[in-house]
Amino acid sequence: MRKKQTVILFAAVLALALASYALTELFANRQGFPGTKAILDHPQINESVSSGKGTVIYFSASNCPLCMLQDRSIDLAYDEYSQKVNFIYLRYSKGLAGVFEDWSALKVPVLVFINKDGLVVSRHDGIYLDVNELKKEIEGIM
Repeated sequence: MRKKQTVILFAAVLALALASYALTELFANRQGFPGTKAILDHPQINESVSSGKGTVIYFSASNCPLCMLQDRSIDLAYDEYSQKVNFIYLRYSKGLAGVFEDWSALKVPVLVFINKDGLVVSRHDGIYLDVNELKKEIEGIM
């Protein structure tokens, strides 16, 4: 009986160690996520990030109801901040599929906030940011 308990305990410890390793790999700094440099895989992104101003990249899709709400907040923030930061609006298409993949933009809307040094400061995947939250994020990259 004691041997069986030892085997079960060993298997549980091994499973926890493997799960811990998998989670560490999953959440490790990947390009395009906070704490990493911006991915310059699109001419508009490259130009914007190289300008010395903060950049907001907005990944969207035409069939996304949440994106339609986010569009309104983006429009309001754009009116106020377009002279201070760059805005890039990318709507999913076959031609942009590689950019969406490089940025791991799988669940739209995705908002990425990049500071003037080209470092991704924050990122929001699959959630709506109201105009006040959006402005707070923009202030953080100016």
